[in-house]
Formats: sequence, structure tokens, C-alpha cells
Amino acid sequence: MIMKKTLKLLAMALMAGAMFTACGGDDKGDEPGPGPKPGDVIPGVTVDNMLSGSVKAGFADAIEIMGSGFDPAQDWVYIGYEKDGKTEYVRITDDVLTIKSSRISFGVSIDAAFLDKTFKVYLDRETTKMALTNDLTFTMPTVAEGYIPDPYFRATLRSTHDQQGNKEIAAMFTAYGLLDVAKAATVKTVNIYASSATSLEGIELFTGATRLTGNDVPSLKVADFSKWKSSGPIFINMERATALEEVIGGPSIGRLDCYDCEKLTKVDMHLSRWQYNFQLFSSANGESNVNYLDIRKLRTGTEMGGPSEGGEGWKGYCHTDTEWCPLLAGAWFRIADNSHVLVDYQFLLDKWGGTGVDGSGYNCIYSAWTRGATIDVYSSKDITKKLGTVPMYKDDNGALTLTGANGWTPSETE
Repeated sequence: MIMKKTLKLLAMALMAGAMFTACGGDDKGDEPGPGPKPGDVIPGVTVDNMLSGSVKAGFADAIEIMGSGFDPAQDWVYIGYEKDGKTEYVRITDDVLTIKSSRISFGVSIDAAFLDKTFKVYLDRETTKMALTNDLTFTMPTVAEGYIPDPYFRATLRSTHDQQGNKEIAAMFTAYGLLDVAKAATVKTVNIYASSATSLEGIELFTGATRLTGNDVPSLKVADFSKWKSSGPIFINMERATALEEVIGGPSIGRLDCYDCEKLTKVDMHLSRWQYNFQLFSSANGESNVNYLDIRKLRTGTEMGGPSEGGEGWKGYCHTDTEWCPLLAGAWFRIADNSHVLVDYQFLLDKWGGTGVDGSGYNCIYSAWTRGATIDVYSSKDITKKLGTVPMYKDDNGALTLTGANGWTPSETE
């Protein structure tokens, strides 16, 4: 009997040591044994607020348990949830945990693997686990609170890789996985080079940025910048985005470059009043596969560049909501035959860049029209108001002209 008891104690010690090693251990000694049993209680421990409902991941002290008898010297705290018919326990580590005699509090990272589970919080002392809460579930933070929903986009922002990371931004994430919103506003450049992101939701948190590098992204189908508003014009460069099908411009885009994005068919820039340059083509044959292009521009407020009244010419970049800028002579884009194009009426009147030998600006639309494009024209003062459709080139090859004032005029103008 003595020998059996000794072997049993030795086996228990080895098991405790193995569990301690697997979990990292701390200064409380061996990891406590398994539990709980129904109705387990720890003598002297009481809970005043049996929590239920939901708690938000990503924040320190999001879970706060009030009571008495808690002992930081010997107590462990676990989250327990059902998995494959049994309870799985995950220990809350000391770096995010506070235990006082009357209060236990901790937060959970947005990267935790159990955020979709219903769980309880347990206090573990020696061989007993005591439930400290009722059933709880997690909710996720909002983007405004610093949450980047797409895990691959988030990983790229947190990476310190020289080419595929963002060292400055990586340092702005909290221990719980949220981006510090105030610090994000100071960033000038965002890099998503070679990122596997499928969504750029959260890009709008970089309200001081002036450049996005997005070359060689393999998984992004829709580049949505519609919510991205910055203090100055943003230069977006997306070359060889092999999965990209659609670009949605935002209010602060100044220049958009999309080279060799072979699946790109739709580009909508009607929100981009500050846009002054646009580079869209294929290096293989010049022409892109874009068959829907919306470059309507609301031309109310102050013009900051282009053929302004009085011959003032270039005035600089936009920085306020009341400013706008036309596509200038350097804008060069080639869209597919038989495409659908939306422009505002002033674009046709200005013919800005139309006579340039590089074929930029207005000439790009003229070229598309000669190849079968449908050109819908909207008011420059109310871009929801359609004025008409330019006659097709096959029906009237003089409807659009590169020079002079002659040509088609909508029946209802500005």
C-alpha cells in the first residue's frame, strides 16, 4: 500500500509539472488540477455580481467580477467553454489579469480563438474550479474603436517586415489587438504590399495619410475607399492587384494608379472631388479591362486646379470639403471597348488635356467613345441629375470633338 501511494503521488506530481510547463507557469507554483464538479465552491469565496449577457473583446478590464475571498497568491482564472462535448479551459495570463481580494478583472484579445463561444469565468484554487459568472458571450469592437476586421489586413498593419509591413503602425496596436485611433491619425503612409487582405475596412482610421502602397495584393476583390477622409489628397498606387475587380473612390483621393489589374472592370470615383490624376492601363497592350467608369465630379465650391475662370490655371491641391480639382492633363487612362462611362457636363466643356499628344484627360474618354463607349452626362452642380447620353460614335462621329465648342449639347443643361 505504501508503494502504491508513493507511485500515485509521483504520477500526480509529474502531471502537474507537465501542465505547468505547457502553460508557461508563474510564481504561484504548479498548475492546478482539472475540474470543476457540479456545484464546486471554494470556501470563503463569494461573488456579488454573477455576470451574464455579453462582454466586448479588445479592452482591458472588460470583465469585472466583484466579491470577496479572492487570493492573488494562489488563485488562477480560466475561461471555460464547451468544445467537442467537453469543457475546454483557457487560462487568463497575468499580463492582462488583475486579482485583488474583492475584485477580479481582465480583458480578452480580439485574436482569441474562442470569441464565438458561450463561456463562463472560473476561479481555480488547488484542485477546485468555481464558476464566477453565468453564461457570457463576446461582442466585437467597432472600427471607430480601433478594430480592423479583416485578419490579413490587420496582420499586415501589425507586421514589422521591411517590405510587407508597417513598423510605425505596428507599434500603435494595444495588447488586446486594437489600433490606437489617435496615433493612427498621425500616420502618413500605409503599406499593404503583398497583403492577403480581402477587405480594407478600417483604412479610414488613418485620417492624416497621404499615400497607400497596394502593389501585388493577391486576394483583394473590392478596394473600397469611400469612407477614407484625410487632411490632404491621398495617392493610391495599386499595381498587379491580381484579384481586384472594383475600386470605389473616396472623398480624399487625389491620385489613383491601377496598372496591370487584369480583373478590374469597375471604377467608381464620383465621391473623389479632390482627384486630379488617374493612371489606368495594362502594360501588355495599353488598354485595361475596365468597362464601367464613373468620373462625375461635383464642381461646387472652389476650384483648386485646371482650366479655371480667368485663366488662373493651377492653384494647388485640395484640403477642404468645399474645394475640388478636375482631372488634369497628366491623367491617362485606357478603358475597354463598349464600356459605360459617367461624366459631368463641365468635363465635356473643359476638354481638359484633350489636345495633349500623350492622349491624356478628355482624350481618353474621346478614344473610348470612338470604340463604342456609352457616355452618360450628369449635371456638374448635382451629379445625381442626368442630363442625357452622348450619341454613339457610329451614329454621329462629330458628337464629341477634341477641340472647339462644336458638338453635342444635352437638351437640359446645368
